[in-house]
Parts: sequence; structure tokens; C-alpha cells
Amino acid sequence: VAPASAQSVDPEQPSTVNPVLYFWGNEDITECWQHFDAEGSEGSAEDGYGEEIDGGDSQRLEVSITCEMRDDFKEDIFLNPNGKIMIEFGVRVDHAETEEEEDEDLSITLMKGNLEVARKEFPDLTTDEDEQIIWELDVDENTTRWNSSGDEPRIKFEMSKPGWVAYGTPCDVALRCGGSFRLYYANNQDGMRSQIQFPIVDAPEVVEDEEPEEDGVIPGVGSLPGFGLLSGLGALALASAAMRTKSSDH
Repeated sequence: VAPASAQSVDPEQPSTVNPVLYFWGNEDITECWQHFDAEGSEGSAEDGYGEEIDGGDSQRLEVSITCEMRDDFKEDIFLNPNGKIMIEFGVRVDHAETEEEEDEDLSITLMKGNLEVARKEFPDLTTDEDEQIIWELDVDENTTRWNSSGDEPRIKFEMSKPGWVAYGTPCDVALRCGGSFRLYYANNQDGMRSQIQFPIVDAPEVVEDEEPEEDGVIPGVGSLPGFGLLSGLGALALASAAMRTKSSDH
């Protein structure tokens, strides 16, 4: 297995010296992608953020956004089993302060391919203010190994909040209506971080076992259940037959 550092020739691929996943997207977050190149902002919004605006009068803010890898991993990725995954996102939300039964706080879900490995809600975000989210996640048995072409990380943002109500007054710049969700990208100029740092280690070396010379072991095949027992029974049968032959001779 090639070490993770072998991927370092491609700046968009992860390695032990390139462990930070950066986030990018377009202006309305209808497209959101990620890779490991801090300088790879090509195609991303020039303002350094994307914003979903649900701006109709009393329209609810409904957020469901998924960011995915631009390309598959070229090699499997291994994480330090005693390490932590550091998840950071810069966001800004704006919605009405009223509470309704169907409300859902902002949640962030880390996925490994199609498998959800962790999800966390953030209930105390201040409206219309930049917020830096920091989430530390312990590496566990589900996140120690990330296979190429299937286990690439994905991030999902979800939220449902009531929008501002205009009470018949036309919505304009001076009067907020509906709501908005802003996600800062890695090229923002506001000092916000949107990235995930993985504790990447080199792939473990594959050590081939020496072929033991013992009953029940066939070179290139390994131990067969019951093979040693059958060999022993065969030897006893041969010994018994020899004794009977010797007796008949007398």
C-alpha cells in the first residue's frame, strides 16, 4: 500500500503534510466543493462566501446544502486512531427570532461516502452576526480508514427557521424579509475558517506471514480446519491394518 505522502504531488489530494480540507463554492451555494489545496480557489465566489437567501415576506429559511470532494481520493487514507478531526466553519444566519414547532437549529453532518459518521447541532448562533464554528471529533473505528472512490468526506448543512415578516410593507434593503444562510469559503477576507483538519498518518505496512510448517498447513493455502485431525486418523488406520495383516500370517 502506498503511503499517504505519495499523494502530495497533487495539491488537491490529502497527505501527511497536506491534511487540511478546504471549502469552496459559488455565490448562492447551489454548488459547494472541497479539496486539499489552500490556493485552489478557481471557480469559487470572489467575495469569499456563498449565501442562500429565502427572501420572500415571512418565507421560512430552509437550508439543505451538501459539499463534496471535487475528485476521488487516489489512495486510501488512514487517520491516527488516537487523533482528532478538527471541523471549522464560518457562517452567518439571519431569520426571525420567533419560535415555531417545525424549527430546526443549524446542524452539520460529517459523512464518509454515504455513511453518516457524526452530526452536531448548533442552537445558540446569534442572528445577523459572523459565527466561527469549531467542532472537535475523536477518531473512532468508523473514521480510521477512508477508502478511495467511495469513502470521500462530505459535509451537510441543514436548518429550518421562521423568516422575517414584513406585515404588508414591501421588502427592500431597509426591511428584512425571509431569512438567509451564509457559508464562508476558504478564500474569504473576513478572517473566517472553513476547513477540516484530519490527523493523517502513513498507511500501515503489510507484513506477510511466514508459512508455518505444521500439520494442517498447506503452502499458499493456509490452515484447513480438521486437516491435522484427518491426518492423525489416517495414520491410526494404517497402523491397525498392519497389525491385522501380521496376525493373519501367524
